[in-house]
Amino acid sequence: MQGFIVNDATVSDIETSYVLGERILLHEDSTADPLSKSMPRSCYLSHLEIQLDQADDSSSTVSQVSAFLAWDSGGDDPMTGESPSNPLWTGLTDTSLRNTSIALDVFVSAPTGQTTQGKCYLWLKLSGGKAHLTKARLHWAIRPTK
Repeated sequence: MQGFIVNDATVSDIETSYVLGERILLHEDSTADPLSKSMPRSCYLSHLEIQLDQADDSSSTVSQVSAFLAWDSGGDDPMTGESPSNPLWTGLTDTSLRNTSIALDVFVSAPTGQTTQGKCYLWLKLSGGKAHLTKARLHWAIRPTK
């Protein structure tokens, strides 16, 4: 079994540092994407897809994004390490969009301190300028048993 969890709202004005108030809740949300599925307590994380929109700040060029995931809403219980300086590519038809896919390749098991089962939190920081997060999808799979 495999699936992904998503963000359910745009997060505005992500800038050049991690900010507690800009945490991004990732969870099953059939309104945001009917194919999303709740993340199991133990699973494999393959990759994280990110789409940013810098339409409000066309004077700057956002070229890289750093990210980390945490089990808790305070960002103190790490789920992954920081993935620094991931290059972004510009959308082909909408040039205000910046996109990337970050390989994770880790097996995780939720700790007792997980804020809410099936959910986690994402933080982003940019190399420069500012942008809005429009989409985030964290892809997971259940470890095959023998």
